[in-house]
Order: sequence, then C-alpha cells, then structure tokens
Amino acid sequence: MKQGFSSKPRYTFGILTTVAKDIFRSRYHAGLLSGIFRRLGTLGHELKVFTLPARPYRSLDGILLEHDLDALMILTWRWIHPEIARLIETTRHDRVLVFNDPLPGLRVHQVYTDIAAGMAQAVGYLAKKKYRTIGMLHGPKDVTFKEDGKIRKLPFIDTCLKENAFATALKTKKIPVKRTWIRAGEANSEAEGYRLMKRWLREKKLPRAIVCGNDDLAFGAIKAIQGAGLDCPADIAVTGFDDNEQAKSFTVPLTTVRQPLARMGADAVDILLAGLAGSSACPVRKSYPPELIVRKSA
Repeated sequence: MKQGFSSKPRYTFGILTTVAKDIFRSRYHAGLLSGIFRRLGTLGHELKVFTLPARPYRSLDGILLEHDLDALMILTWRWIHPEIARLIETTRHDRVLVFNDPLPGLRVHQVYTDIAAGMAQAVGYLAKKKYRTIGMLHGPKDVTFKEDGKIRKLPFIDTCLKENAFATALKTKKIPVKRTWIRAGEANSEAEGYRLMKRWLREKKLPRAIVCGNDDLAFGAIKAIQGAGLDCPADIAVTGFDDNEQAKSFTVPLTTVRQPLARMGADAVDILLAGLAGSSACPVRKSYPPELIVRKSA
C-alpha cells in the first residue's frame, strides 16, 4: 500500500490469469476487465496483470507477497492450474476474489452470474415462441492439465451449471431433453462453435433452436448455419450467453443472456477495497441476475 497525494491509501491490485484457453481473445474476459480497469483508473489504484510462473504457488499469501499486492483477482480460477484451484478451495482469504464458477463453501470473495436464471430465461423465451425441439452447444466440461507426465482433469463448473440448468429449464417447460442434442466443444470459441455446428449440420435431424453456452459459440454456429445455405432464425434459431460487444452488431444480431460483466468487474474492486478498509469481515458471495436480450437470431 502506498500513500497518494490526497493522503488516501493507494493500493496495488493484481489479476492472475493464464495465457492459454484464448483468455486474451475472449470477449467475456474483455467485459470483466473493462469494469476492473475503469474502476481502478477512476480511484487511482495500481494494477498488475500476471500469469502463473513455471513453478506453482504454494499459498495465496505467497502470490500477494511475491508480486507486492494488496489484493488479488483471479480470472478463470479453474483453468489456471490444479494447485491454484486447490488453494482457493482450501484457503480462507479476505483479499482474494474469483469470478464465476461458483462453488459452495469457498472462503474467498466470489462474484458470479445466476446461471440457472439465465438458462431459464433463454429456454422460456424459446418455448413461448413455440419451439419444441431445442438443443445446446457448450464448452468443455473438464479442464485438462498435464502434471509430472500425468493427465489430470478438473470439472469446469460454469459448463456443468449451464448444462444442468438447460436440462432443468426444458423439463420445466415440458420439452423433451434429447441428450444427443447437447454437444460439448473443446473450447468456448467462435471457431469451435463453427466446427461443432458444421458437423451437426451434416446429420439428418437437427433441433429448431440451439442454446449456446456463450456468445462466441453462438457466432460460430450462426456462421456455419449460413454457410450451409440455411437461415437463422427461419431454419434454426440460436441464442447466446454473455451479451458481449459484438452481439448487437453481428451479421444476425444475437438474442442472448446478458451478464453484467463490466459491473461485476467494478464491484469486485469495491468488494476488495471494503475488505482492505476493514469493513468486510467475511468473504462476500455476490450473485448477479442476468437479463435476456431479444434480437433477431431467435
């Protein structure tokens, strides 16, 4: 902590992430980062962005100490390294915050979107539009790591929550759940959405609507549908999840579930500041309601 010209404390925040998994090309992460950057810039605090070193960290305090940080935010905490996930799951720390992938019992700060509510909104909207065959494209259900020559997998909580919420929403609307119409990709990228949808289009029977786990997958799916000479939504309707900056201007403006990503990033800063000021004795667990944004893709 440094003292600013106004005699107010000037803190140094850190963001720990990974260069893998297309983090720096992810529009989802761009939304979170925009809120973080804007809030810290307004308040005059410092920010360090860094990735996991060759050797794994042994404690959360060790990360703060090594990088001379007052507080730490961790993006994609399940994707970085099994040791990081273990530290977050087993350590209580009021100067550490993680985004999404909510896990009950965590003793660090968490901010996350209510996934079940978002999926219920998307499926409910499609049901109201009289779609009775609905499928899903989502990202990987597991995160794979190689440690000491061995393969280790961790469940990707966000994907699991979305798949379960999708199935529950279909049952609520009395729409059959067809497991062969729930398809997992190897990434949450536009290229992967295109690949999955192109392969799906070669099959004889497809659902009339497809719910995607994020906007990037939806963009790829729409491109594949158009590339096959079909129309979205006349032939196949598509919804996304995030409402990133490209959604409203895409070739077919995307109907999607909005996560308030910039607000979540800004609030994360405020939550950590409250802890540093001593006004937050316990880790904060804050859920954000999503909002269905209706456009032309569904």
